[in-house]
Amino acid sequence: MLVNSISRRYPCLQHVYCYIILLTLSTSAISNAAAASITSSNTGNILVVGSVNSDTFLPVDRLPCQGENIVCRCDPVIDVPGGKGCTQAVAIAKMMRCENDQLAAANVYFIGQFGNDASASMLQETLKDAGVDISLSTHHSDLPSGQGFVLVAKSGQVTAVVSGGANLRGWTSWKDAWETLNDKSSSQQQLSTDHAVIQQLTLTLQNCKYVLLQREVPEYVNQLVATLAKRHGVCVLQDIGGEERPIHMMHLCDYVIPNETELLRLCKSLDHDATSDLDMTSDETIVRLALLLQQHGARNVLVTRGSRGCTLVTEAGDSVIHQPAVRVEHVVDETGAGDCFRAAFCVGLSQGKPLEECLQFASAAGACSVERHGAVPSTPTRNDVMEKWNAHLQALEDRVLKIPRGDGLLNTRGGTLTAANDETSTSRATILTDKSNVDETFPFMIGSRLNSMKDRPELWNGPLTNVRDWVKRQATVRGLTCIDFNYPQHFASWTKEEAKAALLEADLKAGAVCLRFPSKFARGAMNHPERLLRDEATRLILEAAEVAQFLGCNEVVIWSAYDGYDYPFQVDYDEKWSQLVSLFRRCCDSFPGIKFSIEYKPTDENTRFFTVPSTAAAILLMQDVDRLNFGLTLDVGHMLMAGESPGQSIAMVGRAGKGKLFGIQLNDGYTRLAAEDGLMFGSIHPSMALEVMYQLRRIKFDGHLYFDTFPQRTDPVKEAGYNIRRVKEFWKASSMINVEKLKDVAAEHDAIGALELVDDLLRRHR
Repeated sequence: MLVNSISRRYPCLQHVYCYIILLTLSTSAISNAAAASITSSNTGNILVVGSVNSDTFLPVDRLPCQGENIVCRCDPVIDVPGGKGCTQAVAIAKMMRCENDQLAAANVYFIGQFGNDASASMLQETLKDAGVDISLSTHHSDLPSGQGFVLVAKSGQVTAVVSGGANLRGWTSWKDAWETLNDKSSSQQQLSTDHAVIQQLTLTLQNCKYVLLQREVPEYVNQLVATLAKRHGVCVLQDIGGEERPIHMMHLCDYVIPNETELLRLCKSLDHDATSDLDMTSDETIVRLALLLQQHGARNVLVTRGSRGCTLVTEAGDSVIHQPAVRVEHVVDETGAGDCFRAAFCVGLSQGKPLEECLQFASAAGACSVERHGAVPSTPTRNDVMEKWNAHLQALEDRVLKIPRGDGLLNTRGGTLTAANDETSTSRATILTDKSNVDETFPFMIGSRLNSMKDRPELWNGPLTNVRDWVKRQATVRGLTCIDFNYPQHFASWTKEEAKAALLEADLKAGAVCLRFPSKFARGAMNHPERLLRDEATRLILEAAEVAQFLGCNEVVIWSAYDGYDYPFQVDYDEKWSQLVSLFRRCCDSFPGIKFSIEYKPTDENTRFFTVPSTAAAILLMQDVDRLNFGLTLDVGHMLMAGESPGQSIAMVGRAGKGKLFGIQLNDGYTRLAAEDGLMFGSIHPSMALEVMYQLRRIKFDGHLYFDTFPQRTDPVKEAGYNIRRVKEFWKASSMINVEKLKDVAAEHDAIGALELVDDLLRRHR
């Protein structure tokens, strides 16, 4: 109502949304289950101690430079309730309300100092109307209320000056209480428990589980509250926003919550040399500075980063959670966004939610806030936040579903493209071409191992000294339509721009970018025991995503030769698994338009047991990561090494999640222990190859096909061409299976019937 009133009185404020910030889409989890799980259950009361201001908003075209005078665009808006403490208390109360508008079982208490002016009554009524208990606050007849003067630019950016008033000078008895509590003399120990403020605060804290503090009140106030809170097991959240001053109580805080500017300022006060020449847009910088705060006593450090979302470094640096920002179409006023974020995070904690869900809820609350004017008036209700989060999830799902997938129809290499209208076929279009050996209904792009082009150089009339030469040679393979690049190896000698130009020249497309971690990660890449190297491995994956995005393939395949172990008791299995889950969530959240997939392998000469050693384990990881743009790439040779039936493994992935099989790598082998032969597809196990094609058809696979074979003694061009012909034969044969006969065979477990069915199909389609 207050926002509508402001808009009617000051129409020019309706247009404070001139630009759009495109925020990175989340998902620190992107499942509807995560959204639904943010419910109205409560497990603890919350105390907010802090400032309360009457704000005056000054609309300007832009924020002034130093020493510059500018003129307001329209009349100011006065007496708008604000102050970090007041805003957070109201936001908490509104976000704890159930759908029936009843305040949830937990209570919200606010302790602040009100002045002797008309603003004080307005501020008190604002808090009480929201359901906040202000009975512990004080009214001062000799002091003015706090005031904030906020300049709001058309862009929604703000800058403010705060006059503390009672917020700074109304805590005299609290200062005395802190000095009494802090006096170590034996004569004062009993007096400290008798002090009225200490007694009152102790009783309140005994009835609370969380306390939220800011820095628009004197430091001794926060120190007193935090000290007593820790004595009674109350979780302390310290917002660093407010007055710029040293902090001496990080060891008392469970969560220290600065924004990027406050983080840098705080770290400079602790170690100036460690904060020079830093890129504050870098995830690594944020984590490094958070770890510095932890070295000085902080437990968990949560950094809000505007359009870059937020980063939480948990106690002792055990894990890092990056939560991208929730998309906002029109930024109106950023005044209360940080307060709403912190309030929502506290609400999530009080309801016992996992940290990821707390961050999601907080990000959605902050996004709601910037779309409205004012501090307190912009605080969202619980329903507002859930609607924003659900809309965010839907937008993200829509975006993920629009990611281009591998499709041979995208590049016919001389053919003509038309649309098909055959509802009984899984192919999505038909290629009409004058090449007689090209199947008219083959729907996939096809790639082959680029490194194979180095083999048998005597058969190639030209140099083979770099990746560009290999691309030229592979472009001569008949029926090949795409190239998969390894990262970073294939980009050591040329740029992504040069790679894109080479693809254009060869009339080929990029299929995927595949991670190949260098040997410096021999002790592990994503699972390396050192955080810095795990972060470096993550950075390589994100760089690969940038390359994939640039090349237009929008797919990154991750296989690591080094993530696993050799002996029992060598690693903590749960820890290694959690590291993978956290890493993949971060990658998926950072690039929601990229499909990330893990390619598992059971064993290797570098790693006897991989962290993800089977299709079943990969499916479990996929479910734990819980992102729409995270799936699996299956390698036939790896499935054989794991003792699996590739057809069954494909069926399992299809059952685990529609469209979750992002890629398939085709080859064959003799399945000897720990041997990856990389032979031509269907050369050893033709019946298996036929079933692979049938299961791909059955689950409606729509990725691209890639031949991961090793033709060291064979002409690699002819070998790739043979693979392409054979896979098309198997694909066509799989479409001719008599479904009714197959059902009869399966119903009776008829081995002879199955073999005869396969023999007949293969005989007719060679």
